[in-house]
Amino acid sequence: MESRFWEASPGRTVVGRLATGSDLVGEIERMCAEMDIRAAWVSCVGAVQRSAFAYYDQEEKQYLEIASDTHHEMAGFVGNISLRDGRPSLHAHASFGDRSGGTLTGHILPGCTVWVAEVTLREMTGIELERTTDEITGLALW
Repeated sequence: MESRFWEASPGRTVVGRLATGSDLVGEIERMCAEMDIRAAWVSCVGAVQRSAFAYYDQEEKQYLEIASDTHHEMAGFVGNISLRDGRPSLHAHASFGDRSGGTLTGHILPGCTVWVAEVTLREMTGIELERTTDEITGLALW
């Protein structure tokens, strides 16, 4: 597949704090559905009680799921919202730091339990980003 780009215009900026004990992915997707946010840049600052993420094995074309019940700070979090099966879907990667300075990184999955999370969504308008399966990578991409 060739590289491709679309022009997007800025829409609303939405900020919020997620409830302690909530699911990081589920709450962001729920909030986007409720506010009819169909495309957005997402950033997040905070900490999790439990992390759930994955590493994508490029040869096997499958995610290797990883979880940790250790409390971690979110040292970095970048992602986007697009549509998958007609609903807002979060695609995000994060780095989690522990008390010793060690880090875990990967593709965020449902199952990350929020300790505290401050979320910023920057809506993109004028585009429709719909995820479909890419034959080369096996990933759901726009």
